[in-house]
Amino acid sequence: MSELLTCEHLCKEYKEDASTVNVLKDVNFSVSSSEQVAILGSSGSGKSTLLHLLGALDTPTSGNVYFKNQDIFQFTHTEQSTFRNKSLGFVYQFHHLLPEFSALENVAMPLLIGKKPRKLAENKAREMLQKVGLEHRLDHRPAKLSGGERQRVAIARALVNEPALVLADEPTGNLDHKTGESIYQLIKELKEQIETCFIIVTHDTELAGRLDRVLSLVDGVMTEQAR
Repeated sequence: MSELLTCEHLCKEYKEDASTVNVLKDVNFSVSSSEQVAILGSSGSGKSTLLHLLGALDTPTSGNVYFKNQDIFQFTHTEQSTFRNKSLGFVYQFHHLLPEFSALENVAMPLLIGKKPRKLAENKAREMLQKVGLEHRLDHRPAKLSGGERQRVAIARALVNEPALVLADEPTGNLDHKTGESIYQLIKELKEQIETCFIIVTHDTELAGRLDRVLSLVDGVMTEQAR
């Protein structure tokens, strides 16, 4: 499989008063198309910081991130926005749905932002919500959905553009075990249907162990676990 995303010597530092906090220290790894990769680490290990860098939501102190052999930090602001809209999907522990919009409207939003015609956007959103088993909840706003249903809407939104890569930050962390298991099964099924790569940040060792590869992040240093 060809490499989809590569990190080379990625470092991130923050200045706090007179001291420097090294959040990420010389991180190197790559992922291929259609892989499911876990990044395992405890709170404060740098997992979310790494995801922000992979999504070009922050800039590194040093190092590079290449997506399809292009350095994402050499993109202009407009090119980075296009990269996030067309090539990436984001799933968070807290779904971040827009409360004033229905499930259908939330899922259609990335397509509308990408200036797709409304009818096309709503049709694709409807199809994706059917894939996640929510065809009966299209017109419901987030407040009327259960936690698991809201996370399914968030996953549908992340996948509606059929991105090459989905970045998921603790996607089951706020769910009970049964609901979390259903979300894992859904991610597995959708990966096979759409052939999207998933990088899933988690502290859940059981979830991590079921993915294709496990990378550990401890105090900003990354290693790959033997399987």
